[in-house]
Amino acid sequence: MRKNILIVSHTYGVPFIESCNQYTQLFDKAHYAVTVVYLTGKPQSEIRQKTEAENVIFFNCSNSAMRGLKLGPIRSLLSLCKKNNYSMVICHRYKAIYAMLWVALFCRIPKLIFVLHALGTMRALPRKLLVAALARKNMFFAGVSDATRDDLRRNMWRITHERIVTLPNILDYQLFEPRILSREQARKELNIPENTFVFGNIGRCVKEKDQKTLLKAFAQFKQHYQHAQLYILGDGRIEEELKQLAKELGLANDVIFTGFIRDGFRLIKAFDALVHCAIEEAFGRVLLEAMAARTPIIATRADGIPEVVGDAGYLVAPSQPDQLAAAMIKMFQLSQIELTRMTEKGYQRMLNHFSIEAFKKNFWQPLVATAKETII
Repeated sequence: MRKNILIVSHTYGVPFIESCNQYTQLFDKAHYAVTVVYLTGKPQSEIRQKTEAENVIFFNCSNSAMRGLKLGPIRSLLSLCKKNNYSMVICHRYKAIYAMLWVALFCRIPKLIFVLHALGTMRALPRKLLVAALARKNMFFAGVSDATRDDLRRNMWRITHERIVTLPNILDYQLFEPRILSREQARKELNIPENTFVFGNIGRCVKEKDQKTLLKAFAQFKQHYQHAQLYILGDGRIEEELKQLAKELGLANDVIFTGFIRDGFRLIKAFDALVHCAIEEAFGRVLLEAMAARTPIIATRADGIPEVVGDAGYLVAPSQPDQLAAAMIKMFQLSQIELTRMTEKGYQRMLNHFSIEAFKKNFWQPLVATAKETII
């Protein structure tokens, strides 16, 4: 008889689906039946198809139901857990974790794993108090990077460090690689001339991603090399500020703001280098996408970013346009042999540390061994 596994997610945006699929792949269908619950969002056949779990349930909770005490979602989860006798429950992000903490008071679940994807999630006093009161020894808390894990260890009360672990994000490269456009196709879609050197940035236009520093660094780069462009793929709160800054720096014709592009990762080979200049970043999935596409990387030493990049790209201090410009110049000057060596190193790093094969080994480490013993 197969054992039941439950994965709970707040909603079903692309990152949420990918997180659920990452954990679904841990369990052999011959021995386990995996169910994914999306707390919010209307039922959609497309989402059901993209979700790899055997069973997909849409609670379709309203935004108001997900605020405050969240009694509706808690009741629904409690009913589901009592009915199906889950051997393990995995929850992604705080709202799902909050609901399951209460459910676990009234329903015996052998093992629970709570995955946090952002820095600062447990810094608020009410959350510290709630988790300290409701957490049990059968619960593990995981950050998607060592930086996130350490942030949790600093901010959570009554949880031993052994039960706060790192479970990194991964990239399903076998699904990802066929979807990436070739350099020629990607440049055609973005209207980039073949011989133009292009730096690319993919991400929301928000303070944390710090494209302002990128614009200042690119202005310095342009003083030395005129024939280059910068493409920023994304939208957000500071997009207009960034456009105004580009004009003030004399870059109006050299910086192209594409706005949000669905599945923008498909275009990553259009860039001669990806520049990720965040000042706060729990992980940085776009870095894995660049590695899989064999695109060179320049990034900042912020939070979880160095854990992803390792020695497979150039790392600079955050918010330092001079350092970033120097790295951009250095990247521009690399020979094709040096670029190939860098991108191959990145590709192998992705395979060795951030593939599903690597994640399976990481998940069943001794820190989570008691969970394995319970359900296998």
